[in-house]
Amino acid sequence: MAYKIRWTAIALEDYERVVDYLIKMWSVNVATDFEGTVNKKLANLSGQPFMGIASKKKPMVRSISLTKHNRLYYRITDNTIELLNIFGTRQNPEKNSF
Repeated sequence: MAYKIRWTAIALEDYERVVDYLIKMWSVNVATDFEGTVNKKLANLSGQPFMGIASKKKPMVRSISLTKHNRLYYRITDNTIELLNIFGTRQNPEKNSF
């Protein structure tokens, strides 16, 4: 059974910020590739919600790698995967609340 994906406002804002950055600094094609990668990862996550790594700070939160520069943090509630945020792996890890 596939789990439903629900974006939080913060996760959606993070996603849009990454896409805007890719368009501005690289190209529309790179941004489109990123969007395709995210869609594929979310499709896999929907079918296998426990594939992510549990957070050390908050065990109810899990994460998966979207790209080598971005991790997606999420939690599972009932039959829904709630996307919490996208964190850049090049940022200071202390800024990550998960």
